[in-house]
Amino acid sequence: MSPQPTDPATDPATEQEALWGRFVADLADHLSGQWPAMPERLGERYQAFVETAVAQAEKRGLVRAASIARYVNLNFVWGPSFHDRPGFEWAAGLLAAPREQEWSTLHRLVRRSLAELQRLPETRIAPDALVAADERLLDRFGALGRRGALHPDEPPPAPRRACDVEAAELRLLQPALDRHYVLEAGQWQRVPLPAPAALRVTAADPMPRLVGVLSQPPAHPQPARLQWRTRTHAVCDVDLHPALSFAGSHGLWRWQGHEARAVSWPVWTLDQPAPPPGMVIAEETSPSISKIDLAVCGLRDDGDPIGSLASQVWVWPAEQWWLEIQRGTPAAQAPGDAAPSRAATRCRVERDGVAQDSGALRTAFEQGLDAAAAKALKRLHGAWQAVDGIASPRLEGLLALLLGRAAFTWGWHLGATGMDGRALLRVIGELDMQAAQAELAFEGELADGDARSRIALRCTGRAALQHQLRREAAEPPLLATLLPARASFRFPFEAELLPLATDSGALLQAAGPCTGALAGEAGLRPRTSGGSGWEWFAQLRLEPVALPVELQDPLLGLQRRVLALLPAATLLDWKLD
Repeated sequence: MSPQPTDPATDPATEQEALWGRFVADLADHLSGQWPAMPERLGERYQAFVETAVAQAEKRGLVRAASIARYVNLNFVWGPSFHDRPGFEWAAGLLAAPREQEWSTLHRLVRRSLAELQRLPETRIAPDALVAADERLLDRFGALGRRGALHPDEPPPAPRRACDVEAAELRLLQPALDRHYVLEAGQWQRVPLPAPAALRVTAADPMPRLVGVLSQPPAHPQPARLQWRTRTHAVCDVDLHPALSFAGSHGLWRWQGHEARAVSWPVWTLDQPAPPPGMVIAEETSPSISKIDLAVCGLRDDGDPIGSLASQVWVWPAEQWWLEIQRGTPAAQAPGDAAPSRAATRCRVERDGVAQDSGALRTAFEQGLDAAAAKALKRLHGAWQAVDGIASPRLEGLLALLLGRAAFTWGWHLGATGMDGRALLRVIGELDMQAAQAELAFEGELADGDARSRIALRCTGRAALQHQLRREAAEPPLLATLLPARASFRFPFEAELLPLATDSGALLQAAGPCTGALAGEAGLRPRTSGGSGWEWFAQLRLEPVALPVELQDPLLGLQRRVLALLPAATLLDWKLD
């Protein structure tokens, strides 16, 4: 089906072009009343003069009808294309301003024209005549939009008087973070922190898109306070501008006129649930986000305007955590002992220098990890008892994970640019631990037909988990900083087969090395139960253990085979939660 022709009478684009043509005609008619000498001098060329000036305005990047009207009006004062003539370099420079400053550009162009008329008394147009003509233009065309949308539902504002900011300042009156933990010469201590520098906004230093602040949750009696100060360049109405607003989860706070010159207010972080102290390390909590706006007309009689200012304020928790864990090596034991041996665990947790309850953390290690290690030892003993042909199976030794000392501090900090930008999660830590330690001795007597041998199976090893963690800037990322805080390990088994004398003369002995190992990893990893932060974890698995043997029988001769000793199994999968 071929497209239907558009009715010019109902085509929106055609209608808008007709409205634009009517605007140009109305402008020509209006200006003829302002400057009657011009149509008298140009005669039939008058309409073309106005249309050419409108086209030049559009070519210079002007889009707003009222701006174009003011530009055409100046062509009546100075002549066509005045900005391209010698002596009018000031006009060409003003018209080269960025397009988003269009209304300010036309304001300055008119104000400079007034100054030039006052400087040149021999001109045929009095300054007061230009002022009156410009005011009448704004009364007539100030509420119009642009070509293609000449009559908007919400007319753009058309300020007429100079109203702008000279400078502004945002500072933190009551810093919520004044101390943090440091590690110096192997010693942890809290040291003072300087207050962040104030943010100063000028024509050369624009308002940052994001302001970072550290504060306390809503219930805290002493949250951080922000202070805003404004130095105005000029004000259109002392009761209206400048107008400052701060909007967020608290609602909307507004200050206008003199109130907005110097004002302060509290800021809070989000009230977020937290795990028990020390259970999660380096949790990246979400900031509270608010918006700050300073409204002015953004007009200057000379110089580039600063205009209205806007930014988001992101507020992170100021609390600083410190954690120390010390775990001693437990005594060797047999799986059948009445009470499983546990590593002596000592935990200390502080928040901003105040000790926190670390009972849940200690319990998680002793009744969680150490109990899981005892069950793994018992499972190994059960697997050893299930070996075909084994008699008097015994297992003694040590199996423990995450032994030694670890200490960390973490908390949100402002970056190198202070309040200008996002905060970062600062992390400093040291690990001097054993990810795993195994000293296992399996013994028993192995029967294969008439042959008997004493078997000893051993697994020993230590996996060091030693690392220095330091993140005090945006780089490296937190993930790269904490990923090394884990260790993988593999402890191979060794077997010894000692033949025993029998009446048959059969002999059972090893025919090669034993295969199989205890393997796993332990340390810190990203939290797996939801949310951010890092959790302690440990995993231990048994790779199948086998031993090649040969049986020398006086009647049957030499026989070779592989003796399966321990099957593959997951022995431990623990995390601190």
